[in-house]
Amino acid sequence: MARTSPGTSGIVRRRNQAILSRVYFFCRDNRHAYQDDVVVLAEGLRALGHEVFGNCNYWQRSLDPADYLVRHDAAVAPQDCDIVVVSYGWTRWIDQSFKYHTAPLPAGLFAAGRRYRTAYLDLEDGYLTGSHAPEYRQFDRVFRAKYNERCFHPTNHVPWVLGLSSRMIDHTADALPWSERNRDVLVNFNASHPFVHPARTLMEKHFTPRVARLFHVNRERDDLKAAPADPLDRHWWEQTQQRHSRSYYERLKRSQAVAAFCGEMIPPAPFRPPYLVGGGRAKLSRRFYETLAKFAPRAPRLIQWDSWRFWESLAAGCLVFNFDLPHYGVKIPVMPENFVHYVGVRPETIDDALDRLAEEPGLAERIAAQGRQWALSHYSPAALAARFLQSLA
Repeated sequence: MARTSPGTSGIVRRRNQAILSRVYFFCRDNRHAYQDDVVVLAEGLRALGHEVFGNCNYWQRSLDPADYLVRHDAAVAPQDCDIVVVSYGWTRWIDQSFKYHTAPLPAGLFAAGRRYRTAYLDLEDGYLTGSHAPEYRQFDRVFRAKYNERCFHPTNHVPWVLGLSSRMIDHTADALPWSERNRDVLVNFNASHPFVHPARTLMEKHFTPRVARLFHVNRERDDLKAAPADPLDRHWWEQTQQRHSRSYYERLKRSQAVAAFCGEMIPPAPFRPPYLVGGGRAKLSRRFYETLAKFAPRAPRLIQWDSWRFWESLAAGCLVFNFDLPHYGVKIPVMPENFVHYVGVRPETIDDALDRLAEEPGLAERIAAQGRQWALSHYSPAALAARFLQSLA
């Protein structure tokens, strides 16, 4: 992957026989714009020994004002690097007031004769994101989280995930042993936007009343608007657009189970759903396909399914309830196995799943432990960075 050229000595180095690369990030120059995609990938790249640069200093890793994960160096330009990455936060960012801030792709990114590979990180919600636009076909890879294999994606899209950051791993590392945890299932979503996920509404109706026969339903929530008193917690809270909460992590670590449902169910057809954006015409189109689905045997599709809650709960060693992901078309690089790494359900299979958990002693604890190991093995920063580099090789 890494290449050398005249006048670029030092771009490629060999340490312990490994070829290392320089990676340049275009990210929004705003400390309060949480660019989760950049954080996870840059942490992994640095853990593997690769050099990370950017158009600005981003993500202060500690209270030290000079300790940045991505550093701007006036002597290093994109053309001096092996890979150039554009964050979805660069092109579209939603602030705390839910105001959109947009920007075009960096000028000269696809210049003729470039020696670097290009990547776009697309963790946007919804289905029809900016990376479907024609100009994004020029990227060597678009790493698309919330990917559904039963929907159309451009050919340069590859499945991706939110994954785990070092902050999440650190804050879930000292969880209580299973036997010492509360027999709770957390059903307490802290909304980061003013609308409710339709899929959560669906499972609130079907799942929550039933799971109460095995676990105590814990709906405790945190006030994410309140700034933490601890300086380091406040530091994380400010940089994550008020998503960081120590009490939430403590609750995860002392609870046995978590409901991690997220997203929206859409009809099984057509392959390129036209009804997810627009006004009255889009609503009519969706009603047509919903009616058509009543006569079709295929399952609906789940979009916008990925959530930090899913990964944080796995890292904390909780028994994680989610949708039956492959049944609804979800695709990620390494799929979790149902009843091995998580409990995947549909409205019609909830009772069977709960019966199995009740009838097999030790099963819930075993799934929780295996789920944690699976998440850390495949979706830690270093694991994701290695997969990212392999995809661009």
